[in-house]
Amino acid sequence: MEQQANTTKEVSLYDKLGGEVGLRKIVTDILDRNSNNPQISHYFRNVDMNILNQHVFEFFSMGIGGPHQYTGKDMLTAHTGLHINEKDFDIANDDVVKALNDNKVPEAEQKEIIGILESLREQVVNR
Repeated sequence: MEQQANTTKEVSLYDKLGGEVGLRKIVTDILDRNSNNPQISHYFRNVDMNILNQHVFEFFSMGIGGPHQYTGKDMLTAHTGLHINEKDFDIANDDVVKALNDNKVPEAEQKEIIGILESLREQVVNR
């Protein structure tokens, strides 16, 4: 009897979020929420939002199984001098959850995304 190879391929988070189209929409929604949130909008003054949007998209795509390469600065360098505190980091993440809910991202994928963001906290806060 011939044994069949296991051909089940795990679907990446990138694909679960709808590939490029889905991820671009989610990133745009997150950045719109962050940049319009009166508690954290000051971090986005004098920022080219088109460039930021592209960098955030690339960063996420690369980190969740997408085909894109990140062309921005490393997280430490990108956030140095911004003096982001714990509360503001949490506020930004709350906006992420709201955007994910608006985009009907399932809870399991939301937890995975928040886990990724939390893994970056030390590189982003108080730099």
